[in-house]
Amino acid sequence: MRAVAVVIVLLLAAAPAWAQTDLSGLSMKPGDWVWITPPSGATFGGTLTALSATTLSVNGRDVRLEPGLQISREGDSLWNGFLIAAAIGIASVTTVGAEACLHKGLWCQTVGVLEFGAIGAFIDSRHKGRTIVFEVPAATKPVVRLVPSIAPGRKTLGLVVSF
Repeated sequence: MRAVAVVIVLLLAAAPAWAQTDLSGLSMKPGDWVWITPPSGATFGGTLTALSATTLSVNGRDVRLEPGLQISREGDSLWNGFLIAAAIGIASVTTVGAEACLHKGLWCQTVGVLEFGAIGAFIDSRHKGRTIVFEVPAATKPVVRLVPSIAPGRKTLGLVVSF
């Protein structure tokens, strides 16, 4: 149970992400490999050649800040793999694995969870993902929809407005 409490505390301790207004705080420098996803969704990658507060240049192609723009770098953190596998470890150690640790105490269960976490971190290290380092929120447009609801003895029309 302590391991479950520790995992819950770690998940609740995540720091909130704050909106970035320009590229000046971007932790990248010319020469780094980046992936750009413009609002059109056609992702391309290349070497970062220049960087300013509102524009970056990738392989000579200038990219300006606009709603929906996403900038990623190669690689991701191993923590997500560790935490996912550790959660699976908690589930297995407290259910099926409880018999194996019956007379060995909490230390046995903790080692089991850490072993699962280490396996998850190893698997995650073999996967080369991407980490989003900058994202401009997509501009949302107001949407008005009419939604029909037909049931026996009832016919209604609902109005849905989202903005």
